[in-house]
Amino acid sequence: MLFGLGKREAILAAGFELFATRGFENASVEDIQQRAGIAMATLYKYFPNKELLVNEVYRELRTQLEDALSIGIIDEGSPRAQFHELWVEMASFHRKHPLAIPFLENRHHGAYLDHVSRVLERVPEPIVELIDRMSRNKIAKDLPRMILTTVIWGTFVELVKLESQGLLSLSKDTLKAAEDGTWDAVRADRTAS
Repeated sequence: MLFGLGKREAILAAGFELFATRGFENASVEDIQQRAGIAMATLYKYFPNKELLVNEVYRELRTQLEDALSIGIIDEGSPRAQFHELWVEMASFHRKHPLAIPFLENRHHGAYLDHVSRVLERVPEPIVELIDRMSRNKIAKDLPRMILTTVIWGTFVELVKLESQGLLSLSKDTLKAAEDGTWDAVRADRTAS
């Protein structure tokens, strides 16, 4: 469960589902209120407008993604093992919440995300932390951090998009091949797998 059990959380869950499946513009406040099973006054008590709701949904999902990925990133083990755990956690988060990453990566957010949410529009911090550790230890390719982190996150996001379009199945074998290829793309050439 992404959002919990209270009325506020029911509104967040309903908003997320409708924003993710219909888009912000096509998800009406009335649809959200009905999906949440609450009175309109209750919805407005928590979220005076749809923009505040979508921003809160965005921030909550981003926080949950970062928390999920942080579980797999610890300072112990080889960088390859850490990368594997990160990849496993990305896949696990996507399996549990298949609409979350497509919603977070929707490029049409710009019109309604506030400054606080826009600051979060980046590669998840656990990926950045792993690349920083790899760079300090001369295990990552000698490229800017932004490029290396984007290779990891961008690859995974594109896999999710292809799956949502029915062009690719994120099977165990596909995920393993993508993980290996992405690792090879970011690790220093002299580093053994």
